[in-house]
Amino acid sequence: MSRTRKALASPWCWVWLGVWTLVAAVVSFRDTELTKCYLKAAQRFVGGADIYARTSDGVGTWPYPPAMILTVAPLAWLPDWAARILWSGALTGCMVVAAWGLTRTALAGMAEGRARSHRVLALVLTGLAAHQIVLSPVIYQSHDPILAAGIGLALVAALKHHDAIAGALLGAIGAMKVTPGLFGLAFALSGRWRALGVMALVAAALTIFPDAMRGDTDGALTRRFAAVAQSASDPARAGGGYWAEWNPLAQNLSATLTRLTIPTPSGSRDINQRDWSLMHLSDAQRRGLVLLGQAAVVAAVVTVVGAVRWRRASHPAPLEMLVETGAICCGMLLLAPHSSNYHFAIEAFAIAPCIILAIERRDPLMITVACVLGLLGLPSGRDLIGNFAVDALLIWGKLTLGTCVALAGCVRAAILLRRDYALAFAREERLAVGDAAGATPP
Repeated sequence: MSRTRKALASPWCWVWLGVWTLVAAVVSFRDTELTKCYLKAAQRFVGGADIYARTSDGVGTWPYPPAMILTVAPLAWLPDWAARILWSGALTGCMVVAAWGLTRTALAGMAEGRARSHRVLALVLTGLAAHQIVLSPVIYQSHDPILAAGIGLALVAALKHHDAIAGALLGAIGAMKVTPGLFGLAFALSGRWRALGVMALVAAALTIFPDAMRGDTDGALTRRFAAVAQSASDPARAGGGYWAEWNPLAQNLSATLTRLTIPTPSGSRDINQRDWSLMHLSDAQRRGLVLLGQAAVVAAVVTVVGAVRWRRASHPAPLEMLVETGAICCGMLLLAPHSSNYHFAIEAFAIAPCIILAIERRDPLMITVACVLGLLGLPSGRDLIGNFAVDALLIWGKLTLGTCVALAGCVRAAILLRRDYALAFAREERLAVGDAAGATPP
């Protein structure tokens, strides 16, 4: 019996799926702004209206590429209650798929025994450390589980050396949200041109498909999104210049650095009654700081991709692929013009290899990273630690810090695994030279 069938036969599998189904049922009728935005956009799209227009009912502009509307358009034909249940169930299913992809990659090639038990323990600890960021998009009914599922499936496809399929999956989610395009950079750096080509082709096709469905030959939706993207394209400004500059829920790098370096704006909320900044910088100084931080993030991602892919005589091991994917996910979150607190589910792909190597290698830096990630993952709801503590953690960038720590852990993990590969490769060369010398006649 295959491991998949064994897992499905396990009562714990069905208990876990039952818990997630219960979560989906409970949260499906939460009246979140996200649900309002998605359902309203679906109705506009089906009705032939402009999904990027702000309406008088206060529902904000649709901020995503045209392809994202394809995920919610079918909801427009359903009653409100059915649309909510279907959307919550779909998000729950996507999160299960993402967890399966991560688990499948982490356990690939491992026989039953002590090493596999350690790896399973690491995955359990990953679930505990990441439970808040994984549950958050399901509770807020955000689209992020769709991205996580695409990344998980792409990992499994790459594991089987199906680069074209991996590229197609990442191209699909890249058409729904721009930040997965960072995987394209990784494909280019590692010379995986087939995956890059398929990714670009799928992304382009899905981008223009919504216009084609409505018979808009002038590409109205594509042009409207291009205008939105252009207004949010300043990397040194919080929100890219499109979203609010001071927003505690925004946890991308530019947003957190901005909150820490500008005076807190006045307002009626309790959090606006004091200055939360650590220092006050001029616009030029803050811009330089943000660009420096973003350059460091890009350098870290490039370092990981290089360590995993550069000048290898063999395909990367599954754990190396997970480290690479985790680093790219961290880059997506930190470099985005706006990453709300419910967008961080994909950070689990970075947390997992950090905890795995902390357990298996006992490396001091990896242990430190795993401990910090564990502390940041402790339950921190408002009913547990209070409104003030929750607001302070968000304002000072709790999720930003966790993502930076996870990215640093991925860099260290990539270096450790590259060192192992270099030692193994050198050993094989020495053996090959010895065998050749022994076979040479005197």
